[in-house]
Amino acid sequence: MRKFFGVIFFILILSLPYYFSQTKFQGDVIRLGMSGPFSGGLNSVGKEFLLGSHIYFQNLNEHGGVYGRKIEIIAKDDRYEPKIAVENVKELIHKDKVFALFGIIGTPIAEMVFPIANKERIPFVGAYSGADFLRNPPNPIVLNARAGDLDEIEKLVKRYTEELQYKRIAVFYQNDTYGRAGLKGIKNALEKRKLVLAGEGSYKRNTLSVGNALYEIELCNPDVILMIGSTAPVAEFIKRARKSSKIRKEVKFGLFSFVEPVPLIEMLDGNGKGITFAQVVPSPWTSDVDEVESYRALMKKYYPDEALSHVSLEGYFAARMIAEVFKTVGKDFTKEEFIKAQRAFSQTLDETAVSKNRDERCKCLHRVHLSEYVLDDFFSVGETDE
Repeated sequence: MRKFFGVIFFILILSLPYYFSQTKFQGDVIRLGMSGPFSGGLNSVGKEFLLGSHIYFQNLNEHGGVYGRKIEIIAKDDRYEPKIAVENVKELIHKDKVFALFGIIGTPIAEMVFPIANKERIPFVGAYSGADFLRNPPNPIVLNARAGDLDEIEKLVKRYTEELQYKRIAVFYQNDTYGRAGLKGIKNALEKRKLVLAGEGSYKRNTLSVGNALYEIELCNPDVILMIGSTAPVAEFIKRARKSSKIRKEVKFGLFSFVEPVPLIEMLDGNGKGITFAQVVPSPWTSDVDEVESYRALMKKYYPDEALSHVSLEGYFAARMIAEVFKTVGKDFTKEEFIKAQRAFSQTLDETAVSKNRDERCKCLHRVHLSEYVLDDFFSVGETDE
């Protein structure tokens, strides 16, 4: 008999996520859970993403929310450490009872916490990661606000090898799942163009230990160094590379969107020579797209002393995107109905779809924008996606 009740209890435990996913949402507040780096070397990324999300939700809530419900974010600091993030996410799901995970920062973090969300059937929205495992194969609980890492790789490789005709490409990368996936993607993009990687060097996450990577890349005499890492170590590498007698002075640096352009330029004392930035949102300063102008207006309204940034703009877009899904499902919905609507919404953002069929509410998403810093400003370069 004890064994029988044990089996029944085990079955009930397994069925709880399904039961709750079929229950109509109750309450006046929709809580989203975020784990991000709010201290440590990447604290500006977490804080700015949260800031951009906050201005959208604050304005939305002041105007009645979504069908009378407010949307709030419960944010926990993980210092860009996967083990801390796992504990944060478990607490957000089981203690704080968040409806969805939102704005998870970084591929190494996403890799560790996504299986938890998948098991618990928790929507996984707006991750600050271009990881391919969040895109292929498609998973209905996932809604991405940004283009993938492979899209950024393709854009930069095409720029340097086809438009500018460079052949010798090296890679500086963060030695973890984020960096290694990027390295593989770059090798594949070069192979498609019948080119091979000239050289590579890596550094340990959350450190500035770039000396060995510099030594390895010095050996290959590159035309271009593609850099898959965070802002501070990338800046440190560029400083040392510019001083190196073994790297040509005209070498180009191609940076991916995990690097924050303005802080990087500040770390380099304003010298942006030879650097191309890939970003997954338009310019927060100069874009005349309606959505970006709304972002600027709300930043001025709520935080006039805070600087605009690509990261806070991405947070704004991610917040707007999930709010649109809540508007789509109506006032009475279950978690499964939300997931179904989320999947349909994701399909409307597909860049391969005919323009008239794409969702114009979030038309800036899933694109890659290249820019260079010249004369104290950022200017678009390369072929556009328009």
